[in-house]
Amino acid sequence: MPRKIRELKAQIMREGFIHLPKRGKGSHERWRHDLLGKTLTIPGKDGDDVPRYLEKQLQELLVELKKLRDSGEL
Repeated sequence: MPRKIRELKAQIMREGFIHLPKRGKGSHERWRHDLLGKTLTIPGKDGDDVPRYLEKQLQELLVELKKLRDSGEL
């Protein structure tokens, strides 16, 4: 069973992502990590399932973040 958007948000908050203010209407949220300089857009509401493409995108960002932290480029 796929995890929910609320679970994904809890994970990215633990990783250091911050929620950016809304820009217009809609249910999309933007989250940004200062070290990466990249934005992750999360569609839907907290009770919705996380799409597969978003899980893959998050894993790629977390790998990149781990490389930055390990190399000491903070």
